[in-house]
Amino acid sequence: MILCSQMLAALPYYIDEASLHVYSMEELSYYILHNVYLLEADFMNEELCAWIEHEGRQKDLAEQLREILRKDGTLLEFVTCILNRTGYCDREEIKQVTSALAGLMNKSEYECRKIRADRYAANGRYASAISEYRRLLDTEEKNEILIGSVWHNMGTAYARLLLFPEAADCFFRAYQKNANPESVRECLYAYRCMRDEKGFKKASELCGLTGEEAAEIGRELFEISRMDRIGAFGEELDELFETGDTGKLYEFVKEWKDTYRKNCRM
Repeated sequence: MILCSQMLAALPYYIDEASLHVYSMEELSYYILHNVYLLEADFMNEELCAWIEHEGRQKDLAEQLREILRKDGTLLEFVTCILNRTGYCDREEIKQVTSALAGLMNKSEYECRKIRADRYAANGRYASAISEYRRLLDTEEKNEILIGSVWHNMGTAYARLLLFPEAADCFFRAYQKNANPESVRECLYAYRCMRDEKGFKKASELCGLTGEEAAEIGRELFEISRMDRIGAFGEELDELFETGDTGKLYEFVKEWKDTYRKNCRM
């Protein structure tokens, strides 16, 4: 819940990157605070200034922001101006935002876009993350390690959507670029989740693993599947089926469906 002390807007401001409407200056500040890595230069625009002036009733702030635009100021200046005037964020939160934006200014455009895609994934928006990773892979980049990291993270996003064939392919391509052992491990995990033993064996051979190394990764995944919390959940489901508690089962299914729909949201 966001407590808004200022007047709510009759017409909300639409933030295209997040498919989100904000109705107050506090909500705008909240969005900036929690989505700083999604902010791009086009966040600074006259439309937002006009909304702040007319709907946010902040004419002085709107003029200050327009002055930053006229002087070709930075996104850091623009955002800091909003946060300082709104009063929603405390000093430490504003410092976190400015530090994050300053860090982005020292990175290449490719790195910044990867960070934003990673943030989509971290927030459970896996379909949006995959879309951004795909666009990154369609652009020219010479850093093979960075490209491999994009492939790996895209594989993770596919795995979270239970799309294991796509995940395995991404992890394999990641290993080809950066030779990261973690990419091999995740690739074989994906094949094991598909119960594709032929794919498991072929991928391990193509990645240069010995039979013992591949078997060790298989044992690691088996141990993960035997974790106490996973076993306890399986026992809970078995008990619900035995007792015929369909209400609780439907609750689980509904929660899973809602989460999956959120994960697929663009």
